[in-house]
Amino acid sequence: MTEFAITPGLLLTLMFAVAAAAAVYLDTKRRSTEAPPRGDLYMAITAGAAVATVLMGIGRASQPPQAVPTPIVAPAPSCPSPPGSC
Repeated sequence: MTEFAITPGLLLTLMFAVAAAAAVYLDTKRRSTEAPPRGDLYMAITAGAAVATVLMGIGRASQPPQAVPTPIVAPAPSCPSPPGSC
């Protein structure tokens, strides 16, 4: 079974996204004019996704660029015979 590692940065991003989604949901529920107040779940999910996208973008932008690996070139094969016969 493959393990899924949650890094501290990912955990922090998820916590902020959930907090934003909960705040938007509760705010829309508080402002609702229906008899039993209802929150806007679509707006809450959108707000959480937007916060997660912005935080992930900031995290990716703050990382230094990856070094391009140089290709490993094998040495030319040596010819054990006299130079003219290879």
